[in-house]
Amino acid sequence: MALTKGFRVWEKREAGLCSVLLGSRNHQDGLLFEAGAVVVMSSQEKEIVKERYEKIMDAYGCLGVLRIKSGNRRVCFLVMVTGCTSVGKIRDTDICKITATDFVPLQGETTDDERIISLRKLLNSGVFYYSSAAGSNFDLDLCAQKQFAKDREAGCRFFWNRSLHLHLKQYQVNCSDWLLKVICGVVEIRTAYATEKKAKACLISRLSCERAGTRFLVQGTDDDGHVSNLVETEQVIYLDDAVSSFVQIRGSVPLFWEQTGAQVGTRHVRLTRGLEANAPAFDRHLMLLQAQYGDQVIVNLLRIKGGEEVLSRAYKKLMWASLHAAGTPMINFDYYHCVKSGKMEKLHSLLQPWLQDHWEHFGFFTTGERAHCCFQTGVFRTNCLDCLDRTNSVQSYVGLEVLYHQLESLGMASKKSVVERFVEFYKTMWSVTGHNLSKIFTGSRAREGKTKVKDGARSVSRTIQANFFDGAKQEAIDLLLMGDFCSEDYADKARILMESSALVTPPAILQAMCERQLEYTNSNRARIRVGSWNVNGGKQFRSNVLNVVDLRGWLLERYEEPTFQDNENNPPDIFAVGFQEMVELSAGNIVSASTTNKKMWSEQLQKAICRTHKYIMLSSGQLVGVCLFIFVRLHHVPYIREVAVDMVKTGMGGKTGNKGAVAVSLQFYSTTLCFICAHLTAGQSQVKERNEDYREIMQKLSFPMERNVFSHDYIFWCGDSNFRIDLPHDEVIHHIKRRDWKTLRAYDQLQKQRVDGKIFKDFFEGTINFAPTYKYDMGTDVYDSSDKCRTPAWTDRVLWWRKSPPPCHVTDINLRESDCESEIMMKNGENQGDLLYYGRAELTASDHRPVLAIFEVNIEEVDILAREQILQEITSSQGPPDATVVVCLKRANNEPLEEFPDDLSSEIISRFCSYGTILLVRFDGGQMLVTFQDSRMALKVLELDGKKVNDRVVNVRPRSRNWLNDLHEEINKNRNSFVPMSPTANSCLLEENFDFSNLDYDTEGDIDEDLDETLPQYLVNHKTTSEELPEYGVKEGVEPYMPNRNPCPEFADEAEMVTENQESTPCKFRPRSTSRSMSAPDRPQPPQRPPPPMMCMKKSESDVWRPPDESCFQSCANTEVQKLSSSAPLCSSQRTGISKPYNVRQIKTTSTEEAEQAIKHLMEQRSGPIFTSSLHSRISSQHFVPSPVIHIQEEIIQVKQNLRSSQTAKNKKSNTHTMAPTDSNPEEKSTSLPWIKHSGRIEQLSSLMPKQDKQSLSNRTSPEASYSQGTYTAGVSAVPIAPPRRKKNTPSYPQNDNNALIKGVNNNIPHSLDPTFESDSKKELLKLSNIHSTLSNRCKLLQDTHSSDANQLTDDSQLLTKSILSQTKPH
Repeated sequence: MALTKGFRVWEKREAGLCSVLLGSRNHQDGLLFEAGAVVVMSSQEKEIVKERYEKIMDAYGCLGVLRIKSGNRRVCFLVMVTGCTSVGKIRDTDICKITATDFVPLQGETTDDERIISLRKLLNSGVFYYSSAAGSNFDLDLCAQKQFAKDREAGCRFFWNRSLHLHLKQYQVNCSDWLLKVICGVVEIRTAYATEKKAKACLISRLSCERAGTRFLVQGTDDDGHVSNLVETEQVIYLDDAVSSFVQIRGSVPLFWEQTGAQVGTRHVRLTRGLEANAPAFDRHLMLLQAQYGDQVIVNLLRIKGGEEVLSRAYKKLMWASLHAAGTPMINFDYYHCVKSGKMEKLHSLLQPWLQDHWEHFGFFTTGERAHCCFQTGVFRTNCLDCLDRTNSVQSYVGLEVLYHQLESLGMASKKSVVERFVEFYKTMWSVTGHNLSKIFTGSRAREGKTKVKDGARSVSRTIQANFFDGAKQEAIDLLLMGDFCSEDYADKARILMESSALVTPPAILQAMCERQLEYTNSNRARIRVGSWNVNGGKQFRSNVLNVVDLRGWLLERYEEPTFQDNENNPPDIFAVGFQEMVELSAGNIVSASTTNKKMWSEQLQKAICRTHKYIMLSSGQLVGVCLFIFVRLHHVPYIREVAVDMVKTGMGGKTGNKGAVAVSLQFYSTTLCFICAHLTAGQSQVKERNEDYREIMQKLSFPMERNVFSHDYIFWCGDSNFRIDLPHDEVIHHIKRRDWKTLRAYDQLQKQRVDGKIFKDFFEGTINFAPTYKYDMGTDVYDSSDKCRTPAWTDRVLWWRKSPPPCHVTDINLRESDCESEIMMKNGENQGDLLYYGRAELTASDHRPVLAIFEVNIEEVDILAREQILQEITSSQGPPDATVVVCLKRANNEPLEEFPDDLSSEIISRFCSYGTILLVRFDGGQMLVTFQDSRMALKVLELDGKKVNDRVVNVRPRSRNWLNDLHEEINKNRNSFVPMSPTANSCLLEENFDFSNLDYDTEGDIDEDLDETLPQYLVNHKTTSEELPEYGVKEGVEPYMPNRNPCPEFADEAEMVTENQESTPCKFRPRSTSRSMSAPDRPQPPQRPPPPMMCMKKSESDVWRPPDESCFQSCANTEVQKLSSSAPLCSSQRTGISKPYNVRQIKTTSTEEAEQAIKHLMEQRSGPIFTSSLHSRISSQHFVPSPVIHIQEEIIQVKQNLRSSQTAKNKKSNTHTMAPTDSNPEEKSTSLPWIKHSGRIEQLSSLMPKQDKQSLSNRTSPEASYSQGTYTAGVSAVPIAPPRRKKNTPSYPQNDNNALIKGVNNNIPHSLDPTFESDSKKELLKLSNIHSTLSNRCKLLQDTHSSDANQLTDDSQLLTKSILSQTKPH
């Protein structure tokens, strides 16, 4: 059925006024837009006025009204859908995709605003969908289970045009009758026939609008716990009245992080906040997911190297520290390493053992007359870096696994053809979804991994998109979701004072709340220390600068000042420490500065200031040599929001970062702070250049939500200003010796420029009563004695600026929960902050001396209960939002309404004009409806109710009688997307007694673009457009993948790459304290957890733990896992933290018989029953001691053990050799299998060697990978994160000429052993050839260590060669 345009728009223009009339086929009424007001007209009124209007367009639907600010006035546009296509029907509802929109101006003027053009382009991009049906209850923004529960409020997070509905809601228009609700994402629908029934197979992906944005501009989480790229994907089947739905979600890593996309080929990932500072938002995110979806299982697909490893480690540590860890399993799966080709079989063998129990536990939603009703109780939360094709691959696999159960619940799984048909449909739909989501986030289709040329072109396209088009696209997204709220004068203050859910209230209410902020805020005192030091390129910092005692002497020691008495009970709340020349200003560092010094400074600073109270690094920024660190007290972290970092380059005309500034902006409770660390142009006479640097920095620094530097309540400036003293060198030295600081201050360049008003206008600086800080001879107290003989100067400075708010009150509440004994100083009648100390420290490691300033400032904190009370008062005093009153003549009961005489109506209007501007007057059935310009005017006019006008009593009432309830209901709907803030953040990272020394982590890393998202091959080969798909059926001769039909094989053919962080084995736990700070409320004792991850040493490429005395040649990677019942405890000494890779397979047995059976089963799985009998006899002949844990280690050869045991083996002429790992703990040594001499040993080598080892060992350039010890127990999800990487290592032993030893053997290998041969005999020969090649390499290795073993293996090789030659002879 073709779609019809059910809406029509008429327009009337006269005398500079514009009026628009909107009509619908489904409604007899009409909407009139005039003078900024919206009224609902009856059918009679519409027919009367329609004759004076001119038709301008027909449309499929209306999205709402867009309100933006143009200059000093506000303009409105009616957004109409003029083009759409149907993607299918769900029951009786058409699902349509928007392809074209038009904007109808409501103020009589057309505009070519770039914002409107960008928004139109966004809406027309084919990613927005809506459901169209008259009287239908189907909501596209709700999953089937939410619709069944009638939880309409749950769809707000996918309601993209909600801001366009607000204008009509303000005028009490029923938006469900007139406006569409659109989602952003992908909708795929297929029709499948199951015998005589017709079913609908749908895949609906809904993109959340709570933190929406482009790929590189919006990433990670915000302070409310909303993450970018959050997509809810619903796999749903409709059959008659029955429905079956399975929901999964994907979303960005819930940390504060960012990545740049400026270059093709590489991207840089950086954590924008310290690890501990992520805890509050991380906690809110998990709480939101639990409230919306129930239980969670996190599937983390990030890599274990490069920038993704930085992100993944931080993710795991936060999960480990959270109280949610006990009920939220985390599965870490390195997709790139495990599923390089994207084959479904690999996902089936590696992921199914760890996901199947969870999806069976979660279930899926099913309801219907003949279906058993069941509900989904939890979801998988999957993520990779960009939540694109890796995530799509895993989600499609899980969806196809659950599909069979969905069909079974609907009674459609009995026929194989029906199941195959649905499997084929969903494979195609998952492929289309992957490509379309990639277009939304990156602007191009997904990379398929087929050709480097095509994938490279897409990488270039994504880079161009990110650098040139994403900015305009992001502005369009923000305009659609929030309008131009940020352009309002009160917007910044309203975001700080009000909760996010209240920002949907009318602008007049928000503005009134900002004006009355003093009535619901408390002013508290907080102490801030700001330090600055030019460290001269970091020279000698390893031995001198990083001395904790010296740093404490600079930042913490007490200062003898009359106005300042510091003690341990009155610690600073914030430390801001700036450095200049942290790295040498060389050409290489200017292009790409090293972050090594930054990390070491951060660690040492945190150790220094955490003497008596704990501080965490909130954020940091580095611009070449300029670096700024912000540290805060632990209990303040949950109350800090909107942290942002910006940088400005001023070197070489703004092109290089050798000079410039780093700024950090943050909201501390309800007060905004900005810290700036700068390094200005050097030189005695370069005053003008330094002034230009300052102006450029202040002009270019910008922060989110259109904030600039002076948008903050306080600004703290520190750094190397390089302003000098305009006196000769000798004269300056003379005044320094006399300590005549007043004379020197008179000639200070910075003071002169400030007095002239050229720079630092309205900034304050403390009185300088200390010697100049520049320039000293390194390591001495002597000013510059070099040939240049630079004049001493106060180059290192600290200044501050404060906004002048109205007078505020100070309460007894203190942020540190201790009485501040220092006297509160009043300046200019205002109490906004005091400078307590300004001085320098005597550290001689640089040619500069560090300076420090200590401030006490007023911090505003919102009283939530008082704010709610004020909000109630303001909303009541503002009047009805539609500013409309109804006037009628007083009448007796049951009398009909009387028409207004002309003279009476004129008199009423005349009196109403004295209360305000009237926009619209209408008469409807004996009632007069008057709309004012402002809601407060409508509230005042209610005074005339019951009074006489021309001897007639008139009744006046508001048209919206329940407007207060409607407003509060709208606010409460928005609150469903937010959770209350926990003062403890439910994390042990914010506890005072937590040991931060175990939290060594990186904050930055690079990502290789060549390993970018790649669509899985099992989806690439499928058709990706609905036009190319048949209505039903599958290809002839193609056996589709049938999930859940065959049991999962007991032994995977690939290495297990999965790690769950849910630990249940007993070990030595570290108890956690009941409170994390002095101000934290008491809480119950949290569950104990193991020690934090040990990240102090850089991990190897294999990302595994290895004993320190074990080389890579002494261990081999195990590649399979067998789940057997066990209850063996895990020794705590073996744990190194969460997600610790365990690459050794461990089988638990309780008796000798069980061990023999397990080994026999493993051998049969690998090589068949060929060698089982000989192995059984060998084990039975020895004294085999059963142990709780038996390690089956596939160690082929170990050089060090051979060196120790070869002489003993030669003397005793033993037939076996025991190869034990060199573990420092003898209890942790595992029982190894015996070696069989000569041909028996060769056979056992073949049986024990893993498939990949048989291939890799034949190549001498790929030595054995390392392993790490661990255990697997039932119910414990600690399994390998990834197989060890095989890196090329240069052997440490001498390289002798062994060609004579192996030449004869290698020459006898027949050329017929080609891998392309198909016969089983040829494959067996190839296997023997690989073993032969391995033995040849071993001969070469052992020739350098001991000739007896080499000769022994040479004999074995010769026996093998004869066997091969005999088998290759023609029969």
